This record gives sequence, structure tokens and C-alpha cells, in this order.
Amino acid sequence: MNNGLSRTVVDVHYYNLFDDATFGNMTVQQNIDYIKTTRAQTLHSLVSANGPLIFVGEWVNEWDLNNATQSDYQRYGDAQLQVYGEASFGWAYWTLRNIGSRHWDLEWMVKNQYLRLPASNQS
Repeated sequence: MNNGLSRTVVDVHYYNLFDDATFGNMTVQQNIDYIKTTRAQTLHSLVSANGPLIFVGEWVNEWDLNNATQSDYQRYGDAQLQVYGEASFGWAYWTLRNIGSRHWDLEWMVKNQYLRLPASNQS
């Protein structure tokens, strides 16, 4: 990314949804691997010593999978938290509460242990 952009933050949004050609037929492990490889590489390519700060400003622990287990969501969430935690300006989940869709609801996901926040994020 362009160097010398002081006082600048680049906001990226990551979803393994809305693109059936890429994500429509992926398994649990393929989604996790995509986060750990493709998304991690993209995020790291944006970070530079003199470049802007990087903020993962929108993501959810949801995907295009039927019958995913709680353990599947935990593993997927762990991968996202690990990778997005590397963003130089941090990250933000889609929303604290979402009545219409519990997997888009950070409070529900944490309370029901579908998303396990690192101890440093829970204070």
C-alpha cells in the first residue's frame, strides 16, 4: 500500500458470504484455511511501516454452510480472531445485537460460546 499516508486508516470488510462462486461449496476446513491463508496474506500485504493503519471494520462469524456445529463455529471464529487481530488498528464485529440473525449478534455468539474471545478482549 502507498507509503507516507499519515493519519490514515484503511477499513476492510471480510465475509465468507455473498460470493457463491468462491464460498458456495467450501467445507468448514476450507473456510478456515481461506481465512488463515488468503485473508491473512491480504491483510499482511496492506500493512507497511510507513503506510496507513488497517482496520477490519466489519466481519461476522457466519458462512454459507448448513448444519455447522458449535465446534465448527468456534474453530472458524478462532481463525478469524487470530488473523483479524493482526490488523494494526484492530477490528469490529458487525453488530453487538441482531435480533433477526443470531450469528450476526456478537453478544449472543459470545454468551453461547459460538465465538471465544481472547481474554484480553473481554475486560
